[in-house]
Amino acid sequence: MRVARGKQTEGLAPDTFRELCRSHDAVLLDVGTGDGRFVLRHARAHPRVLCVGLDPVADNLRPTAARARRSPRRGGAPNTLFVIATLEDLPAALRGRADHLTVLYPWGALLRGLAQPQVRMLSALAGLAAPGARLDLLLNASVFRQAAYAERLDLPALDEAYLDRVLAPAYRAAGLRITRRQRLAGTDPPFRTTWGQRLTRASRRETLAIRAERVGVTA
Repeated sequence: MRVARGKQTEGLAPDTFRELCRSHDAVLLDVGTGDGRFVLRHARAHPRVLCVGLDPVADNLRPTAARARRSPRRGGAPNTLFVIATLEDLPAALRGRADHLTVLYPWGALLRGLAQPQVRMLSALAGLAAPGARLDLLLNASVFRQAAYAERLDLPALDEAYLDRVLAPAYRAAGLRITRRQRLAGTDPPFRTTWGQRLTRASRRETLAIRAERVGVTA
């Protein structure tokens, strides 16, 4: 497993990661974490939770990874870990470890895979979760109404019929049962990220908030 440690990239042995998990009360895993600031904020607020950010771009992670290594008095958080990987090529040690999964304002291939939805990507996401784990997914619903962008990424219309007919059954088949969905407009989203704040601050952009739980795979 490759991790960002400050400005360096290092290997982390699976046994070391498992010991980290055992030494904390729970594991939060933020998929497509970007600059990782959400992970660091959550870690500061929940010192007994191991907060893991997953992203393929190491350069995005390094500034926040460096801050996380400071002493807690200077804003650091020893309960953080920044893993350099994609959903398509996950370290085996991550599978089944997350008690809480977050995917906050994904874009590009990750957005497309979760919205179309792509069975392979959904299965990989579900595979990260422990039984009974919670998934919180925030989507920038406004982009689905932007014709050029939606056409380029082959994005569907995220209306209620599509959510009922396509999205919910596909998620359930992958082992993620949707328990709640909510459209948010003109309010702060439940999780703060750098990208999310840029999208929603002083705008009328709509956020689709989806919550799901990890259950058995549908036959």
